[in-house]
Amino acid sequence: MLGLSFNDLPHYIYSNHRQFHEHEHHIDRIFDEDVLILMRKGMLRFTENDEPIELHANEYYIQRAGLHQNGIEESEKPNYFFIHFKGTFEENGILPLRGTFQSKTIQPILDKLMLLGLESSKIEYECLFYALLTDLAKQQRGETVAEKIRTYLLQNYKAEISLQDISQHCNYSSKNSIVNIFKRTYGKTPYRYLTDYRLERACEYLVSTRNSLSTIAYDVGFSDYTVFYRAFVEKYGISPKDYRAIKQEKFFIPPENERPK
Repeated sequence: MLGLSFNDLPHYIYSNHRQFHEHEHHIDRIFDEDVLILMRKGMLRFTENDEPIELHANEYYIQRAGLHQNGIEESEKPNYFFIHFKGTFEENGILPLRGTFQSKTIQPILDKLMLLGLESSKIEYECLFYALLTDLAKQQRGETVAEKIRTYLLQNYKAEISLQDISQHCNYSSKNSIVNIFKRTYGKTPYRYLTDYRLERACEYLVSTRNSLSTIAYDVGFSDYTVFYRAFVEKYGISPKDYRAIKQEKFFIPPENERPK
C-alpha cells in the first residue's frame, strides 16, 4: 500500500481552513504540491485521475502532486483543514494516503498551527507539521502492546510496579508473554527498562537539585536506598555521591571575581 515516507522528511508549505458553500464543487486542477486534507464536517467529493473520492468527517486524505483532481459532482458543504507540503511516497510508507483520525489529539495541533504568525520561523511550522503526521501515523497502526507497556512504565515510574500490574493493564494473563513482547521491541525486560529510566531521572536530580541521595532515590521510584545505590554503581561505575560531585564541578561557573584572568 502506498504511503507517505518519513525517511525523506516532508516539508510544510502552507495551511488553512476551507468551508464550501452550498452546491460548490472541488476545483478542477493538476496541482504541483501535495495536500493533506483533514475533514471536520460535511462531505467532499472529487475524482483523482478519474477515480472517485468521497471524504467524510474525521477522515483524512493526501492528494499527491501531479494528479488530476476534478469536482464533477458537487460536495455537501465540507469543512476541512488543509496543508500544502512536499513529500515522498513509497510502498508501505509510514502514513497511508487515506485513513481516519481522532480530533481529540489532532485539533490542538491544528489550533497551534493557526496561531503561528508571519514572524514565526519555518522550524515552528515544521515542528507542528511533524507532530501532526506522527499522531496520524500512530492512530492508523494503533498502539502496540510494547508501546502500551512503555507508556504505563513511564507514567507510573515513581510507584511500585509489578509484572502483575503490567499484565492487568494490558489484559494479558501470561507474564512471560509480557516480558517477551517488550524485549523484542526494546531489547530489554520491562524491569530493566524501568530501572534504567529511574536511574536517568536520578542523574538529572543529582545535578539539578540539592536533595539528599535517599530523597532522590525515593523520588524516582526506589523504595530501598541500597537497591538504588547498587543499581546506580552497576550502570555508571560510580557512586551517586561521586557522580554528583563530578557533574557539579564540571558545570559550576565561579563568580566573575574568582575566574582566571
